Amino acid sequence: MVKNKLYSHLTNISVALCVSLAVMPYQVKAQTQARIQTATRGTFEEALTIQFEPPPEKGIPTQTVGGGTRGQCSLQQQDTKKPLTLLTPAAQEGLTMAERPTFFFYVPETSAQKAEFTLISQDEEYGYQTSFSLDSKGGVFKFQLPAEAAPLEVGKSYQWSVAMICNQQQRTEDIVAQGLIQRTEATPTLVTQLGSATPLQRAALYGKAGIWYDTVKTMAELQISQPNDSNLVTAWRQLLRSKYVKLDDIAQAPIIDCCDTN
Repeated sequence: MVKNKLYSHLTNISVALCVSLAVMPYQVKAQTQARIQTATRGTFEEALTIQFEPPPEKGIPTQTVGGGTRGQCSLQQQDTKKPLTLLTPAAQEGLTMAERPTFFFYVPETSAQKAEFTLISQDEEYGYQTSFSLDSKGGVFKFQLPAEAAPLEVGKSYQWSVAMICNQQQRTEDIVAQGLIQRTEATPTLVTQLGSATPLQRAALYGKAGIWYDTVKTMAELQISQPNDSNLVTAWRQLLRSKYVKLDDIAQAPIIDCCDTN
C-alpha cells in the first residue's frame, strides 16, 4: 500500500514537472516579447523628446528654407519645393561645439556632377574650400570638415555655402545656398550630462541646449547606422519639421555620407 502511494506521488510530481517544462518556453517567450515591446516603446518615447530649442539671442524663425539660393541649373526633376537647401535652423545661424563640425545639405536630383563647399569667417581671416562629386539621385549630404582644415574658434561666426556647379566655364550659373555657424563651449553641467548619455539622450541634450549642428549630426549618424529603425526615422522627421527648423520638404530625403573631395 505504501509502495503504491509512493509511486502515485512520484507520478504526480513527474506529470507536474513535465507540464511546467512544457509551459516554461512559452512563458519565457512571452516575457521576452514583453521586454522587447517595453524597450521599443521606451526608445520611441525617448526619440519623441528630441526637440531643437534655439538660444534666445539667436532670434525667432525668419524663413522656411535653410539658406538662400541663386543661379540656374538643369534639374532632372524640376521641383521648386525642393531646391538646394542647407540644414540650418530657420533663424539661419546655428551653434556647434565641434572644432571641425559636420554640415548637412539637401541636393535635388540634378545633371550637375560637382559641387563646391566653402567656409569663411566673417572677419575673412579663415577660409576653407573644396569640391566634390554629386550623386545624381539627390538627397541629404553629410560633410565633415576634414583634419587638414583649421579648427573653428570658440565665439567666432562663419559663413558656409554649397554651390552646385552647372557650368565649370561659367560659374555665374551656379546654384548657391548660404548659412551661418558659430562655435560655442558647453556648460560644465552639459559636459557632465553628455558623459553618461546614450546617443539618443545626447541628441536630446544638444537640442535642448540649442546646439543645432551637433543635434542633427547625432540623429543623422544614428539613422545611417540603423536605417531600419522606424523610431529613428520618426525622430529625424520630427526634428526637421519642428517650428524652429521648418525643413518639412526634405524630411523624408535619404541621407548620403559625403564626400569624394578633390
